[in-house]
Amino acid sequence: MNNLFLSVRPLLVTFCLVLIMHKGFSQKAFRIKFQDWIEGDDRIRVRSWYAEVETPLNSNWDIGIVGMVDSISGATPMGRPPTQNKSDWLAYLEEERRAGIVNLSHKGDEYDFSFEFGLSDEPDYLSRNYAVRVSKGLASDTLTLHAGLSYIDDEVDSGVPGGPNLGIQSKRTPEIMLGVHRVLDPQSTIALNLTYGQPKGYLSDPYKQIGLTETLFPGHPTLEKEIFYLYPENRPDERETFVAYLEGSRYFKDLDGSFEASYRFFSDDGGLEGHTYEIQWFQRLGEKFVLRPLYRFYHQSEADFYNVTLDGTGLSPVAQPSGNSPYYSADYRLSKLQSSTCGLKLSYFHRENLIFDLAFDQYRMKGKDGITSPQVYPSAQVFTLGAQWEF
Repeated sequence: MNNLFLSVRPLLVTFCLVLIMHKGFSQKAFRIKFQDWIEGDDRIRVRSWYAEVETPLNSNWDIGIVGMVDSISGATPMGRPPTQNKSDWLAYLEEERRAGIVNLSHKGDEYDFSFEFGLSDEPDYLSRNYAVRVSKGLASDTLTLHAGLSYIDDEVDSGVPGGPNLGIQSKRTPEIMLGVHRVLDPQSTIALNLTYGQPKGYLSDPYKQIGLTETLFPGHPTLEKEIFYLYPENRPDERETFVAYLEGSRYFKDLDGSFEASYRFFSDDGGLEGHTYEIQWFQRLGEKFVLRPLYRFYHQSEADFYNVTLDGTGLSPVAQPSGNSPYYSADYRLSKLQSSTCGLKLSYFHRENLIFDLAFDQYRMKGKDGITSPQVYPSAQVFTLGAQWEF
């Protein structure tokens, strides 16, 4: 019972804030969501609780507070090629993440500002996020320009079982974002966002390893044998990332529905490129319901330093990640792959200010390099329940 209380405590705090702010101001909103991510073959399961409250502080300032709790359990590939014994190539996890975000926004005559602070805490990872954004409306607010700066300050505990032990390591990620949103006509909008980031510090994953077959006592008639040793992965300690996001929407009055499409491009200086395509249709069904089917497709190239093993590469691994060349990783998420998501969401408008959501998504990932074992790529079912109350 005590563990249950600790798990939902951030949500209870957020709800208490709602009750407190209810006495002083109007036009507030409260949202709550539960999501259950379930991978096949007894892999990772993530249960997430999310609660958010928004309320005005005065005529110009608003505050938003978000509380989140993620419970993670199951197993994930550690980097060893799969064998019949799952414990040889899967790392078993059971941990909880608690996070919160506070956002202050200001609406001015010419510019709008927002300031954000986020904190995420889990047993081996502490993250602090700071962000500031500014926007300006032009052409009777049919054109909006916005820009932002963010800085993520992370502390990583590298001393995980079976992995490296460098103690607490730091990771810093500054990002800059520029964007534009345009209302083309009463039924159509388009938006473009560009983001550049430069992560530095400990960028390896302490749970990921890579193998190398080594010969013991070479040439000895009886003692010579080959052993497959595991070493911690070693990623660069600096990256440059670039993201471009394009989104458009169109409302069809005759069908009483709207179509949304988006494209996201990601690249870094390690050879990784990703392309995400997404389409959604929002169909109103009478006065109370909206049905939203979704399809998302993603494909990426492999990172320059991705290898299934170090066998045949000529690389000599080090006992601890250094962030210096040579770089190597067997993390399947860096391989050439593609994934798809098909989903369906039903929204019920109980009242004008009270909405309930129910969604189901089917997620599948598969490799495309012809080398990485298909066993490492997960599939998952995602269930989501949500509610929004404006008061």
